[in-house]
Amino acid sequence: MFKSKLNEITPYTPGRSIESIKKDYGLTDIIKLASNENPLGPAVDFATVSNNIELYPDYTTHPFIGELSKHLNVTNQQLILGNGSDEILQIIALALISPGDEILSSSCTFSEYKFVAQITDATYVEAAMENHTYNVNNLINAMTPKTKIIFIANPNNPTGTMLTHTDIEQLMAATSPDTLVVLDEAYAEYVTNPTYPKSIELIDKYPNLLVTRTFSKIYGLAALRIGYGMAQAHIIEGLQKVRQPFNVNGLALDCALKALQNQSFVKQSIQTNNEGKAFLSNELNTIDCIIPPSEGNFLYVEFKDIDGIQLCENLLERGIIIRSMKSFGQNNAIRVTISTLEQNQRFIKELHECLKKQS
Repeated sequence: MFKSKLNEITPYTPGRSIESIKKDYGLTDIIKLASNENPLGPAVDFATVSNNIELYPDYTTHPFIGELSKHLNVTNQQLILGNGSDEILQIIALALISPGDEILSSSCTFSEYKFVAQITDATYVEAAMENHTYNVNNLINAMTPKTKIIFIANPNNPTGTMLTHTDIEQLMAATSPDTLVVLDEAYAEYVTNPTYPKSIELIDKYPNLLVTRTFSKIYGLAALRIGYGMAQAHIIEGLQKVRQPFNVNGLALDCALKALQNQSFVKQSIQTNNEGKAFLSNELNTIDCIIPPSEGNFLYVEFKDIDGIQLCENLLERGIIIRSMKSFGQNNAIRVTISTLEQNQRFIKELHECLKKQS
């Protein structure tokens, strides 16, 4: 009944819920540092949002689209909204991929890129990373006439590293105009590096570039599933033909509008993240591990002689949920979300106790 290509797909396994862990381990105090969610919660008080849920939502006429375009300094016609930015990645593949086409990305990056290649029958090509970072020369060398889409997570998930504005200029200059380059900037608001790509400038310059972002991370609206893509109008026009007509729900639109207007929350989230990153980096640097420079709200920690899978299980028993990097082929690595000072301190304390078990 199902097409044979589905046999190659391993269904996505989300991190375990707090409720299930409380039940299975008999714990009452759990902190979740596995999914890069905002530790400050949402940027909007859901109780203040009213919505006519009996009506179909139309985001093209909702005030959010105009507010977002003004915030980004683009036109409404340069934006497409998605049920999370993940849906936009699928829309892109559905609109562009034909049998025999290739999707190019890199090793140790966001699993959604390979997934959309699999469900659209594209060939997925991985260019090797260097120092836990996308390598532009390796990407260029991996391009072929069949390369239809290039996906780049910037900052990269799970390593947190980034490509610079100059890097992207180099990549775009070498890319065929028939190939769409997608910069997945889910963590863009957290970036402090001044060499980070100026996305709007790049979109204006390159007609085959699209940038995706999300309200799941810094705005804390992960459960509502709302993200967006921006590109030149002709690209968005083509993608709109594939988008489901009511793909973004009305509650998400109303909450995203209020969240966008709460830029003081964004500033507070950035400050909390910067302070937490400094604290965790200093503490982890006392351990024998490698931590690539992260521009996201998480740290990738690679150990030399520590079993990351077992470490995650040991921390789970102590009420700390972090992410094993097993699914990325890195059994000796973990990813931990940067949180509040109290939660960061607890993580470090429990981490040291768990590391004693493997020493």
